[in-house]
Amino acid sequence: MSDFALLLKELSALEAVQAELAGIATRTDDARKHDMIQLRRKLAAQIGQVGTVADTIFANADVAIKQAYRDHFSRMRSAAALHQANWPAIRLGEDIEQYHASAKGVRQANKEFVAWTRDAIAQLQKGR
Repeated sequence: MSDFALLLKELSALEAVQAELAGIATRTDDARKHDMIQLRRKLAAQIGQVGTVADTIFANADVAIKQAYRDHFSRMRSAAALHQANWPAIRLGEDIEQYHASAKGVRQANKEFVAWTRDAIAQLQKGR
């Protein structure tokens, strides 16, 4: 599997974890907090996987693309970290509107990162 194909696979896995996290926010069962903790760990691991593969690809890109990648990746990672710091699993169920607004920001940053990265992969593949 090429690095490009591997990164696309990892991006899809990242989207899947994000979708699972979004589903927990609508749950009211007792297990949701435990599941949230497990999924947040899974998200952190998946962000790490994406970063490892992407770093390899973008290390050889021109300076502008490399910087854009770092900006998008940092924005996505920071949004997730800030959300998790502000909304630990123990607070799941408190102030639902604020939680959803915060989670929406994370999903938006994730979507922007994934879209930009897929676009950049397409551009880099054309330039080979």
